[in-house]
Amino acid sequence: MTTVRQYLVFLTGHRISANTSAEELGSLSKIGAAIAFASFLAALQFGIAGWFLAMDLNIFLQMLMALVFATIGAAIVLVLDRNFIYLADTRYETDKKLTYVYLGIRIFLITVIGSLSSQFTMPLFLKSELAIHAQDMKDGRFTEAKERYQEKYELADKTAGLTSLEDKTTKLRKEISSLTPALVRQRSLVGQCFADYNKKTKTTFAPDLDEHDIISLYAKDKRECERIDAIYRENYRNYVGPKEAELAQMGAAITQAQVDIDTAKKDIAQDLDKASKINESYINVASADVLSSLVRNNPGAFMKYALITFLQLCLELMPILLKLQAGQSPLGHRMAIFAYDNKTRALAQVNQSAARRLDADAQIALARHEHALVDKEQYAVRQELDSNVVKQKLIQDMENERIRQELEELKRQSNAYLRAQHQFKQSFTQASGQFVNRVVMPAMATVSKPFASKSSNEANLSTASSSESAAGAKVYPFSIMPDFGAKAAS
Repeated sequence: MTTVRQYLVFLTGHRISANTSAEELGSLSKIGAAIAFASFLAALQFGIAGWFLAMDLNIFLQMLMALVFATIGAAIVLVLDRNFIYLADTRYETDKKLTYVYLGIRIFLITVIGSLSSQFTMPLFLKSELAIHAQDMKDGRFTEAKERYQEKYELADKTAGLTSLEDKTTKLRKEISSLTPALVRQRSLVGQCFADYNKKTKTTFAPDLDEHDIISLYAKDKRECERIDAIYRENYRNYVGPKEAELAQMGAAITQAQVDIDTAKKDIAQDLDKASKINESYINVASADVLSSLVRNNPGAFMKYALITFLQLCLELMPILLKLQAGQSPLGHRMAIFAYDNKTRALAQVNQSAARRLDADAQIALARHEHALVDKEQYAVRQELDSNVVKQKLIQDMENERIRQELEELKRQSNAYLRAQHQFKQSFTQASGQFVNRVVMPAMATVSKPFASKSSNEANLSTASSSESAAGAKVYPFSIMPDFGAKAAS
C-alpha cells in the first residue's frame, strides 16, 4: 500500500499499516480524497476572505492574514469531516437514528460554513456587479447622510427663517418709501403753503417798504406754514420711526441667521466628509451589505450567487455523500465489532459488580437487622435489671423510712423522760436546799454551841459529813413516782 493512500485513509480517522489489504479499506481512500479536496476548498475560500479583509494593510500582512485564514478554514473542515466519518464508519448499532442525527448536524454546519465562505469568494465571480453596486450604495448613502445631517442641523428651517426675515425687510422698506395718503396730503399742503409764502414775498413791492418789512408783513403766513410743517414731520416720524427700528432689528436678525446657516453648512460638510471616508473605507466589493443588497435587487446576480453557492455546498458535502453511498467499510466494521465486544464485556463486568454490590448490600442489611434485634434484646434485659434495681431501692427506702420513724419516736420518748427527770432533780434540789437552810442549819448551830471549844477539824468533819449526806440524797431513784419527791419536799 502506498504512502499517499495511507494518508488519505488517515484523513478518515483510521490508522492502518503498510500490510493492510485493500479489501478491508473499501472506499476509505476515496472518502479521504474528498475530505482533502473539501479542506483545500475551505482553505481557498477562507484565504480569499483574509486577503480581502486585509486590503488596507501592507502586502506582507495581507499575505499573512490570508495564510492564517486559510489554515483556520482547512482545520475546521478537516476536523469536522474526519470525526464524523470515523464515527459513522465505526458505529455498531442496528438503529441508525443517531447516525442520521449526526448527519443532520454535520450538514447544518457545512451549510453555515459554506454559506459564509461563499460570500468571501463572491468578489471574484461578481467583481464588476459588486463594484457598480458598491458605488451606487456610496452615492445613496451620501445622499441619505446629507438629508439626515441637514435635518439634524435644521438647515431648511434656518434658511426658511432667513428668507422670511428678508421678505419682511423688503416689505418694511416698501412701506417706508411709500407714505400713506394722509401724509402725502400733509406734505402737499406744507409745500403749497411755503410756495404761496415765497410767492407773496417775492411779488410784493412798495416804495416805502424794504425787504425786512415785507418779511414782517407775511410773518403770520410763515408761522402757519411752519406749524403745518411741524405737524407733518411729527406724523412722519410717528409713521417711519417704528418701521425703521423694526428694520434695524431685522437687519441684526438677518446677520445672526446668516451666521447660523454658515455654521450649520460647515458642520454638515464636516459630517459628510467623515461619512464619505467611512463609506470609501468599508463599502467595497467584499462588504456583506453590498452583496446582500445586490442579491436582493439584481435577479441575474442572485442567480449567479445561488449557483456558485450550491456548487460550493455540493463540493463540501462530497465526503458525506460518498460515505452514505459506500456504507460501512470492512475495517470500520471490524473495529465496530471489537468496540461492541469491549462494550459488552464492560457491561457484563458492570452487571457482575452491580450484582455483587446488591448481594453485599443485602448481607449488610441482614447483619444490621440481626444487630438491631440483639440490641433490642439487650435493651429489654437492661430495662428489666433497671426495674429490679428500682424495686429494691424502693423497698430499701421504705424500710429506711420505717426505721427513721421508729428512731424519731424513741427520740421523742427519751426527750420527754429527760425533761421529767430534769424537772424532778431541779425540784428536789431546791427542796433539800430549803430544808437544810431552814431546819438543819439552825439545829446544828444550836447543838454546836456547847462544843464551841472543839477543834475546827471536828467542825470540818461534820460539815463534810453533812455535805456527803446531802449529796447522797440526790441519787435516790424517784423516776417511778415523780410526784413523790415533790410531796416529801413540801
